[in-house]
Amino acid sequence: MPLCLVRIDDRMIHGQVVLGWARVLKPDRIVLSNDRIAGNAWERKFYTASVPSQIKVSFLTLPETTAEYLKDLFEDGSVLILFESVGDLHTVIESGVAFDSVNVGGLHFRPGAEEILPYVFLTEEDKHLLRNLVKKGVSLYAQDIPGNPSVNINSLVV
Repeated sequence: MPLCLVRIDDRMIHGQVVLGWARVLKPDRIVLSNDRIAGNAWERKFYTASVPSQIKVSFLTLPETTAEYLKDLFEDGSVLILFESVGDLHTVIESGVAFDSVNVGGLHFRPGAEEILPYVFLTEEDKHLLRNLVKKGVSLYAQDIPGNPSVNINSLVV
C-alpha cells in the first residue's frame, strides 16, 4: 500500500490536514480510521465536505482498516491515514499492520495529559502505548504542518 502519511490527530480532518498535508502530499484518498466516526453518518458527511472533491474519503472501523491494509486494497493510489488517538493506532498495529513511521500531529490538552510539545499532549497511557510501538520499530515524529521541522519523539516517550 503506498502510504504517503500515517498521522495521529485528534481533530481528524481540518485545515492543517487539508491545506497543509494534502496540498503537499497530494493523496488520492484520505482514510479516517475510527470506530465512532465510521458509524456516524453526520460526522462522515461533515468530514467529507471538508475535503476537495478530487480526493476520495473513506471511513473505516479499526478492524476494517486492518483488513484493507493487509489485503493491499489501498494499492491503487497514495493514501493518507488518520487516527484520532494513540489507542486507535495501537489497536491497528497490534492487529498485524506494520507502519514504519507515524506522524504525531495533534493531540491537544485533555485532563491528565502532559505537554511534550505545544501541539502534543500525552497521558501516561499514551506514553505506554507509544513505547510499545517504538519497541516494535515504529519511528515516531511530531510535525504539525509540512513547512515546520519534524521532531523525533521516540526518546520523549521511552
